[in-house]
Amino acid sequence: MIGTIFLLFFSISSFSYTSASLTHCHPDQRDALLEFKNEFELRKPPEFFEEITQGDWTWVNVSSYPKTKSWENNTDCCYWDGITCDSGVVIGLDLSCSCLHGSFKPNSSLFRLRHLWNLNLAYNDFNASSIPTRINELMGLQRLNLSYTSFSGKIPTEILHLTKLVSLGLSSSTFKRSQSLLSTEKPFLSQLSQNLTNLRQLDMSYVNLSSEIPQMMISNLTSLRSIRLHGCNLFGRFPRLSPTIRSIDLSVNPHLESSLPEFNGRKIPSSIGNLSHLNILDFGYNNLAGEIPTALFNLTKLSSLSLASNQFTGTLPHNITSLSNLNIFNAASNSFFGTVPSTFFNIPSLESLDLGDNQFSGPLEFGNKSSMSKLQRLDLSKNNLTGPIPTSISKLVNLERLDLSYLNTRGPLDVGIFRHLKSLQQLTLSHINTTIAIDLNAVLSSPPKYALDLSGNYVSVENMSSVSTLSSQLMYLFLSGCGITVFPEFISSLQYISMIDLSNNSIKGQVPAWLWRLPELHYAELSYNAINGFKEFPKDVSRTMMTDLFHNASTISSRGVF
Repeated sequence: MIGTIFLLFFSISSFSYTSASLTHCHPDQRDALLEFKNEFELRKPPEFFEEITQGDWTWVNVSSYPKTKSWENNTDCCYWDGITCDSGVVIGLDLSCSCLHGSFKPNSSLFRLRHLWNLNLAYNDFNASSIPTRINELMGLQRLNLSYTSFSGKIPTEILHLTKLVSLGLSSSTFKRSQSLLSTEKPFLSQLSQNLTNLRQLDMSYVNLSSEIPQMMISNLTSLRSIRLHGCNLFGRFPRLSPTIRSIDLSVNPHLESSLPEFNGRKIPSSIGNLSHLNILDFGYNNLAGEIPTALFNLTKLSSLSLASNQFTGTLPHNITSLSNLNIFNAASNSFFGTVPSTFFNIPSLESLDLGDNQFSGPLEFGNKSSMSKLQRLDLSKNNLTGPIPTSISKLVNLERLDLSYLNTRGPLDVGIFRHLKSLQQLTLSHINTTIAIDLNAVLSSPPKYALDLSGNYVSVENMSSVSTLSSQLMYLFLSGCGITVFPEFISSLQYISMIDLSNNSIKGQVPAWLWRLPELHYAELSYNAINGFKEFPKDVSRTMMTDLFHNASTISSRGVF
């Protein structure tokens, strides 16, 4: 998510409009553009992924359309999609998300557009070709975005000759969630610091830098406002940051650890409080430790703060409300303890709070909210929290995702408290230690709309021959280890269901024929039951994946299988 925020600095649509003076497009400009168009095929773009945490990728929703398809020889190129002109000369080319596919030619006609000052080719597929060294011929470039383009190999040092650049995006995340395609020679960052002194935004996420960040990078780049070096294999000392910096993402660089300047014993220094203009800070997955300095909470302009998956400890201060502009706070997978400050829920701008996988204890408290909460995502899972879910959760009316897994409720679950959460799409209540069975019919009479996980609880599936119209939208249903003894017939009405987990139950008999007729089903986990056969085996096994289906108490009958 934080990565997505950073993409705002390299907007994929900021130059998608066209502008033209009374002078028509020069013929040489039109011809160069048409030749460039013909250098590529138009294909449905591949899926784009972004690593939100180490090894954890998320699909990036990109809306693409073929901008060059409308380019015609007998029309004024200054009015074409993605083109910006000045006196008939092309100065801006935004072909981001344009379905371009093919190898980028070293002598591409693009380099005849010598007056370009904005070039955005992000979210296309250049088929693992190299970034052309002739890029340095576009000397007037101020903004260059080549992110998510599947360029591969070494980034040419010729790109460092573009001394007018104020924004550079080279994020190298691949379509297949594999290793980075782009890399650099070790002096690259030092040369960048010496040459590109006008830079305000820099994104080289997923580029294999395998180097230290030179001290001069901050001292020379006095205009730098945003730096994103997520997953770059950085190590060594990180230089002192400029107080004018606004956005920092150094996440997923676990080798930075103790050599960060002033990070004595891998601790965040109190001098972090001097970065008074900071609005985005991501130190996730960096092996940092110690307590969070109170100075961090002096950064009142922070809108996004991620400290996830480090080794931080201590308590979170109750004066967290000083971060009155905070939208996102992620401190998951650390060793924080004490109570969850109820003051979190008084931050009016907070939209996402993730404190999962820590050592918080005590009862849940959501405070006394007098105004409508903007909170959309809440994760308090895998802590040592106890007691019932407070009824005040119903005031979090904009919640879309809620995870309270491993809450030790020590009592029954009051399903009615979720009825006011009309926006709820995903509800995860696995292993919450209820004293009586959860009535699945009651849960499905309320939200969630798309995903439900009640694994590790006793769940009653009786009297469930059908489900409500709302629940029929379910796509993901997880009921592993719920004491279920019969195959739940209501699932047959879930026409949008994509994934089912009924493993580790006591289901007897045969797998019903209707299961394989569910039109969207792609994954069915039925292992560790007492299933002994199929009423009908799926004709197209490739459409539906079955994991450990045969780990059942009885040998599965071969009838209908072979």
